[in-house]
Amino acid sequence: MNEAKTVGSSALVLDTAAPDNLTRPPEEAKLDQEVSLIEQRASLVVISSDADFAAAGEMTKQVKDMQKQVTEYWEPMRKSTYDAYTAVNQHKKEMLDPLAKAEKILKQKMGDYSKEQERIRREQEEARRRAAQEEMNRKLAEAADAEARGDALGAEMAMAEAEVAEGATIGGVHAQAPKAKGVTQTRTWKITGIDPEKVPVTFAGMELRPVDEKLVLQLIKASKGKIAIPGVTYEEDVIIGIR
Repeated sequence: MNEAKTVGSSALVLDTAAPDNLTRPPEEAKLDQEVSLIEQRASLVVISSDADFAAAGEMTKQVKDMQKQVTEYWEPMRKSTYDAYTAVNQHKKEMLDPLAKAEKILKQKMGDYSKEQERIRREQEEARRRAAQEEMNRKLAEAADAEARGDALGAEMAMAEAEVAEGATIGGVHAQAPKAKGVTQTRTWKITGIDPEKVPVTFAGMELRPVDEKLVLQLIKASKGKIAIPGVTYEEDVIIGIR
């Protein structure tokens, strides 16, 4: 059935054939059809008189009423959908939070282990350096004693052994960090304390006051942990990554 609608000097023949209600509830299909018809009618409105103006005002009221109907129709579904979405996110968070905490715990323990191994390596390196230094000093003393006794060969041999010991003081204990498939380790540093009164205004060409922790940390990282900044204490850290 076709129905003619006229506003002002505009006329439109509207096709009100029943929509396909097999896939949508009848009320929704009806609203959808009415919304489409109102849009078509509004696009064809021509206002050329006071009567047209008044008719357009009435149509606008119909549009506002239709907006209210559409909102009321969808609001319960919107709310139930939102509630379901919120519930899903909450359940997801409840399951992910323990996993995030477990990951943090494991990475912290792995980082602590890696730092401890590095500390042991450095202690071994220092012990080796001290032992080599002591051996070098002993051989130098032997060389001096041999030379004083006129034992040129003995002095030469002792000096050669002292040179070997000196080389050992330069070398280090080349131990690798613990490795595991898919695990990465990044050396970094973290600031453990700042005394603003002791931090210089400028350092290494950079202005540090008021104290800019990010800039201070940038300097520390650039020096690979070898820089000493008055008023700043920091320590090496290890960031564990999983691929």
